[in-house]
Amino acid sequence: MIKIQEHLNRVDADPYLDSLAEELWNELNPKVKNGKKYKVASLIEKCKKYATQTATSAYRIEYANNDIATATRHKSFFDFLIASNAAALKSVIVSRPNHFAALKTNISLRINQADLYTGTPGNYSQTAFGKLLSEKIFDYTSFRSSDFCKRLFAKIGFDNATCPYCNNRKLDIVTIRSNSSAATILRAYYDIDHFYPKSLNPFFAVSFFNLIPACHDCNSAEKRSLPFSIETHIHPYHEAFEDCYEFEVPNKCLIGDPVDAILIKSKNNKPLDRTVDDLHLDDRYQNNIGEANKLLTFFLNNWKRNIGTENEPVFIDAIFNLKNVPKEKTNILNSLQGKMNRDILKQVDVNNVLDII
Repeated sequence: MIKIQEHLNRVDADPYLDSLAEELWNELNPKVKNGKKYKVASLIEKCKKYATQTATSAYRIEYANNDIATATRHKSFFDFLIASNAAALKSVIVSRPNHFAALKTNISLRINQADLYTGTPGNYSQTAFGKLLSEKIFDYTSFRSSDFCKRLFAKIGFDNATCPYCNNRKLDIVTIRSNSSAATILRAYYDIDHFYPKSLNPFFAVSFFNLIPACHDCNSAEKRSLPFSIETHIHPYHEAFEDCYEFEVPNKCLIGDPVDAILIKSKNNKPLDRTVDDLHLDDRYQNNIGEANKLLTFFLNNWKRNIGTENEPVFIDAIFNLKNVPKEKTNILNSLQGKMNRDILKQVDVNNVLDII
């Protein structure tokens, strides 16, 4: 619910993330020992291979509905990617989220939507060409099961964090057993969400800034293959939920009534945003009413006899020593419902004695 850059809490967060994207590009494009040529299995060489194969009848039958015009579009797409030393292909892998729309526009000038998938929202099906891109060329499955994947996301600080979409679940990691192999232990077991869904955008299947560590609820139960974009949804590498929404309890709760609802209020910084609706955050956060009530009750029962006395510092420390109440904004993703708890305290702490910013 904060930008991943804020979660990293380092002054060079953006260039650091760019360097990780560059690492991914190099991992996807290994070179032979002399370092002058790319290996056959590299992303670049695979695109070159299929650019050539589009002229064959076998390719047309398998991937282009036996249609010359369709195969010609595919060739135009591959040629676009590998032109100028694969400049566009590298952009697909390393570009930041605000460049994805332009990349999609350039790609749509070469291939049609129907080349990639059919169906309706929530019920899309990839074409043979779409599967070629997501399964053989931009091979997400191999990347996902690699040791490199685990190391990459550990470098982004998600080895012990909550979901950046909802802050309501720890990232899902399977239990490592005593008999697990070394290779198994190194693999990443997060749910990894494709912000721009892989089914609709197979060319973004292994794009660094399109891969969001997420909880299972957000990735599979709620988001699924809904068409997300930075214009309509909050991208955790691009902006913060913190800047667009705030949690509240009903005002009657501030004078002692029990919490009976968790409200999510828009700050109107992004009026077209659908993040709360599409991830069903309003409904999901009602399960946290009990925790919100405990926090509010603790504050209301103790602040009058502590604020303005010599016990004030002890009281303030006690608040931030409670479970999942992060004092610093940069720690929100390390605390379940950390943003909700901070927002409720800001709401009740009208004199800002807790100095929550």
